[in-house]
Amino acid sequence: MLQQKSKSVLGFSRAQWFLSALFAIYMFEYMVTLTFIDQRSAAITGPTWQLYLHYIDYALVVLGFVSFALLRRASEQFTFRRTLLLLPSIAYGCAVLLLFLLQSVAAFSAAAMGAAYFLGLLGEMVYFCMSAALADSNKMGRVMALGASAAVLLQYLLQEYWRITAGIPIALALGFCAAVYLAERRPWEWLTETCLPYEAPMPEKTRAITGTLARLCLNALCLYAMGTIYDRQMMLLNVHSGYEDYNLYAWPRLFLIAGYLLVGFLSDAGRGKLLSVATLCAALAALLNPVLFDDPAFYTVNMCLFYLYLGASVSYYNLAFWRVAPRTGWPELWAGMGRIVTNLFSALLTLTPVSQLSMAAAIGVAVALFGVLLVSMAAGGELALSLPARSEPTGPTQEQKLDAYCARCAFTPREREVFEKLMTTEDDLQCIADSLYISRRMVQRYVTSIYEKTETKTRLGLFQRYMNFSKD
Repeated sequence: MLQQKSKSVLGFSRAQWFLSALFAIYMFEYMVTLTFIDQRSAAITGPTWQLYLHYIDYALVVLGFVSFALLRRASEQFTFRRTLLLLPSIAYGCAVLLLFLLQSVAAFSAAAMGAAYFLGLLGEMVYFCMSAALADSNKMGRVMALGASAAVLLQYLLQEYWRITAGIPIALALGFCAAVYLAERRPWEWLTETCLPYEAPMPEKTRAITGTLARLCLNALCLYAMGTIYDRQMMLLNVHSGYEDYNLYAWPRLFLIAGYLLVGFLSDAGRGKLLSVATLCAALAALLNPVLFDDPAFYTVNMCLFYLYLGASVSYYNLAFWRVAPRTGWPELWAGMGRIVTNLFSALLTLTPVSQLSMAAAIGVAVALFGVLLVSMAAGGELALSLPARSEPTGPTQEQKLDAYCARCAFTPREREVFEKLMTTEDDLQCIADSLYISRRMVQRYVTSIYEKTETKTRLGLFQRYMNFSKD
């Protein structure tokens, strides 16, 4: 199983390489599908309906994200959850194939909407896997950044030197293989059962988690709104020019990679503390160079800055929600909340005259949003980078010894809690289950995993192994 000890390849375990590839496949499908729908609908439906269909598809992606969470909670049966891992990939593939065949406006629009909905189902499944498997890892940012960067690079190369549509069958095949692997091999037990590292919020931390989630939603809205001020105008330029004069998918799109790598690697380097700082720097760079749509000479430069900012902002709300999701009561929903909030906001913006803002008004709104974002991050402690106060060196405390042993054995957060109960109390498994608000069956699974990681077979042997470690 992937969560067990595995050989490291270039610093990543096999599980992390698999997750990076899984995210790359999905990101490629997401970008290519929506791009293909936009470009094909321009020829079939015309510019006006194409723009509306673009935002309708965004709303249906949101519905798909939410639907996966609701469906997963609808039943805990193994067969149902296993089917839920396979169904989105199959249904999405069928809908995409119809996009190539249908010619009428109504039929093509229906296929596009179906593809968007199942793309959302598939997306929430992938985001849930990324969050649950990497929430306690110090490589989450790099896994995400490498996967997203690979998707962008592949999209550009296919589009520039071959045909972008040629990559769709390959992505469908790889995505289906990944879904089959997840459903058949089940490398993580939480894929079909409710046994995440934190499957329910800790009662004493519920209020803090709620506040964190609210701030993250606000931050995601601010980041997306700043980008939308420019994105919607660029979208209109592309629609009315027939993707010739202003090409949203030209080489400046590669600056997405710079944004992904900047935020992803800095996030890991600072153990999450540099995530917000790196994102703010990218936002400030975009803010100080307003898009001069009236002067085509500035278009390419601003496209580069726009995509750098877009990659950084997407990385921020992906990583921020992935880290906190397993500690909520609905991890399968909150893992994709960044995408849910931004896509829903994008669809709602069709009702506002944002594209009619003057340049002065657009800059004013962007500055105000940046101010709100700065205050929100500061209030949430995301910008607190000061080093802890130095103290006189003392021997390690029991808590520090426990932390060190858990880190050495690569325990998950929930395994750490079970291990602590096993070492510091005489409670039986049912008492431990009650105190941690999980089932006895789940405690047994965690104990089995702890025994495997520590190479012990009994509670007494585990205690002796830990005591020998504490004496060192």
